[in-house]
Amino acid sequence: MNAKILGISGSPRHGNTDILVKETLKWAESFGDIETEFISIADCKIKSGCRSCYKCKGTNFEELCRGVKDDVNMIFKKMLEAEGWIIGNPVYFGGITAQLKSVFDRSMAVEYAGFGFRNKVVGVVTVAVDRHGGHEGTIMDIHRYCMIHDMIVVGSGPERPTQGIGCYWGVAGLRGYPYPVSSSKPEAITAVTQDTIGLETCKYLGLRVAEMTKVVKAGFSSKEFKTHWPYKGR
Repeated sequence: MNAKILGISGSPRHGNTDILVKETLKWAESFGDIETEFISIADCKIKSGCRSCYKCKGTNFEELCRGVKDDVNMIFKKMLEAEGWIIGNPVYFGGITAQLKSVFDRSMAVEYAGFGFRNKVVGVVTVAVDRHGGHEGTIMDIHRYCMIHDMIVVGSGPERPTQGIGCYWGVAGLRGYPYPVSSSKPEAITAVTQDTIGLETCKYLGLRVAEMTKVVKAGFSSKEFKTHWPYKGR
């Protein structure tokens, strides 16, 4: 059974986050019968966050956020089409970027339309300049968002790197290894490629998201399975 996994880079520029998301997608594809797609928020026009205009009340999956005309509905369309996601984000002051937060906040439209993100399988990728530079807080920001939409969140699994410095919750990449590469250096934009532990975790997270995406899709496709999904009430 084929399944689709979407990779989303929440960085405002192209660089280390893109690298980790694409590496995780590569391993997801290797699971077999997995189609992947990658989008970068850096290539999208996002004018603002949610304005609480509530024009999305009474909307449907064809017409979602009505308050601002930009690329957010295009992003939502791709998110709806995929059964699984890999979300990547650089750590900004211990949390997610303003660009990704804008997309998240405006997804109230998807909730109003009928919880279209429900049961999507999600894995999270982060990168920071310091070893303990806010990775887990950033991952949890994204996990909390996903759980409000009733998604299925997975971590890196028991096969994660066992050297004692891996991350349970997802990929926690470093911009340089074993020491950070200064932002003033041109190679900083790809310095996560030095982090062998972060790259290895991409493997296990990608395989885990692929595995659970296919399990969930097979379950909902079963004739014996009864469900009220998607949710229609509000």
